[in-house]
Amino acid sequence: MDSISNQLEFVYHFTTDESYIPKKWKKDSAIVLRVDGDFEIKVDGRSYCQEYVALLEFYLYLHRWLAIIESKKYIIPEFHYYSLEWHEDEPLISIIPFDNNDKARLTSIWRKEPFDPVFKMDYIVNKLTELRDQLKKDIEAHYRISVDVFIDKFPIKALAVVDKKKGKTKWL
Repeated sequence: MDSISNQLEFVYHFTTDESYIPKKWKKDSAIVLRVDGDFEIKVDGRSYCQEYVALLEFYLYLHRWLAIIESKKYIIPEFHYYSLEWHEDEPLISIIPFDNNDKARLTSIWRKEPFDPVFKMDYIVNKLTELRDQLKKDIEAHYRISVDVFIDKFPIKALAVVDKKKGKTKWL
């Protein structure tokens, strides 16, 4: 039986600033990979993983996943964050629902410990919603850009979702 972790925390620090993005590029999807920084996930007060990531790219993956959940049209899908900066075809961070979407397992190729923590699904969705909202505010303030400009304009891997009413799988 998996034990449930009780605390999930996200810490990030930008490693570039507004001057790193030329004014004429502020709406160009090429800057998605320039909005970057150190990103750490802490579980129950311990560092689970820490890495340098394209924070706007991560935001776009997170935004899409949460929008799918918030639509209430689909069964909660797996979350996978891939990066164009990573040359392997494996997700860097994943959330894997199980137990009838009551629980979710967090995994990362960057994990520091040989464990993948389990959380109640509503808890992890709430924590990731808070992260998405705060990350959006921080990116927009730090770089003086609107992240909404990049939604659906930057290539991210499609996600398989299952329609709640029809039971059919489609790719978003």
